[in-house]
Amino acid sequence: MTESYVTLSDAFAEIVIQRSRFLAYVFHCESEEECAEKLAALRKKHYDATHVCYAYCADTDGRTVKFSDDGEPSSTAGAPILSVITKGGYRQTLIAVVRYFGGTKLGAGGLVRAYTDAAAAGAANAEKRHMRLCTVRSAIADYNTFARISAAVPGLGGKITSVNYGESVEFELALPSGSGFPAALTDLTGGKIEFIVRGERYEIY
Repeated sequence: MTESYVTLSDAFAEIVIQRSRFLAYVFHCESEEECAEKLAALRKKHYDATHVCYAYCADTDGRTVKFSDDGEPSSTAGAPILSVITKGGYRQTLIAVVRYFGGTKLGAGGLVRAYTDAAAAGAANAEKRHMRLCTVRSAIADYNTFARISAAVPGLGGKITSVNYGESVEFELALPSGSGFPAALTDLTGGKIEFIVRGERYEIY
């Protein structure tokens, strides 16, 4: 698993060229199956569109990629959309561009520019999310100790991901994987708190 990657939040943009409308949809998708579901929903929503072209990178290391021109001339739609994804270094990202034909043919060069610009506009409207592989641990502490831990964790590159307040504080924290458990937290708690490993997952940082 890659240690970190960049993905995009869901977003939308529209551009109009020679009366043709290009609607760009950006989705964060964590699998090819999820990409297929988003595309199916778009085709249903825009059942009367001329084309629904797309590209995606569905994994975290850039190996699972696919694109489609959906009837546009070869390499004038899907490949330009994919170039926006690859040049941005985005992972787990789907960009689909829906076209409503306006009556004027744009030519191969015009189509490449139109699909590139639409995809880029969608990406520009999205929030960039920097994801890091983290080891997730849970623990229980008294309120004073939890306050010290929660103040220290951001400086260690981690974050508190969930908290349940009761007679004591049950919480979960995520710290960058591969670095081992920080000695600073052991020192801070006197080694009296057990941090139970719950697994690894990607977190926004």
